[in-house]
Amino acid sequence: MRITYFSWLRSKTGLSSEDIELPNGCRNISMLIDILSDRHPDLAAVANAEGSLRFTVNRRYVERDHPIQPADTVGLFPPVTGG
Repeated sequence: MRITYFSWLRSKTGLSSEDIELPNGCRNISMLIDILSDRHPDLAAVANAEGSLRFTVNRRYVERDHPIQPADTVGLFPPVTGG
């Protein structure tokens, strides 16, 4: 699975993207976020705050309960702000 980090999430992980093997039992975005938070402690504080991140699976915006597959590409985006 390819994980891509956008904007300031790159500084939280030290990566723009990474390839991981999807662990057995990891079935949705929420479970994946828990795994990524364990791998990247600086991501953990922001990852579990309500509304703190947006997610894509194969370039389509999804919610935390969206199912994932090993061949998917997942994007993590910080919320967009404007004024």
